[in-house]
Amino acid sequence: MTFKFYLFDLDGTLLNLGNIRAYADQIFTKTLTILKAPNIPNREEKLKFWLAGKDYIKVLNKWGISKPQYFWNVYDKVDFEHRKVLINQKKIGLFNDVKDILKKIFEISNKLAIVTNTAGYVVEYILKKFNISKCFHEIFSMGPGIDEKFAKPSPSGIFSILRKFNYDQKYHKALMIGDSIVDIIAAKKANITACLITRDKKRYPEDYEDWLYSPDFIIESLDELIRLNS
Repeated sequence: MTFKFYLFDLDGTLLNLGNIRAYADQIFTKTLTILKAPNIPNREEKLKFWLAGKDYIKVLNKWGISKPQYFWNVYDKVDFEHRKVLINQKKIGLFNDVKDILKKIFEISNKLAIVTNTAGYVVEYILKKFNISKCFHEIFSMGPGIDEKFAKPSPSGIFSILRKFNYDQKYHKALMIGDSIVDIIAAKKANITACLITRDKKRYPEDYEDWLYSPDFIIESLDELIRLNS
């Protein structure tokens, strides 16, 4: 199977945030504290929030947050400042295989994109900081002015990228690579190939085959993408 278009998630796929669930939980809790939310959810409830899709507003309302866009503005700012500190402390950075693989894929005339739920200005900072901006032809990200209903697991971001790439299912193959179930759901809803990257950690104790939307491929490192295209 030869892929022409490669769509990458950012956090946990290209950028190593360590324990990504713990990281997101920390940012989430700090945001709710700043907003003085009357109901602070537990970690399990927060996890369900990320899978809520367009129903996320109902979840926020349940927690006492009546202005969802303001919530995201605060969340993104907290996230951005925290990332900058950790990057300067060299506690987070790109996975070791990222630059080499992106270069190899880019050099054989493939189109590369990022589809992420992270705010656009944060993504721009990360890509410039680690000198990989030129590897990507297009980026779909969240942030000010973009309704969160378009975030993964919605396929909207993938569809947006594919339109810009003039994707035609009859002639092209597209691959979404991500470390989360939301990446897989988005890819399958967009009717493209879904690749789950687990890295060196098994984040999900259950069988991937039991997911409502199962990945087409499961890899541990980006190096394995080369064999998928043979």
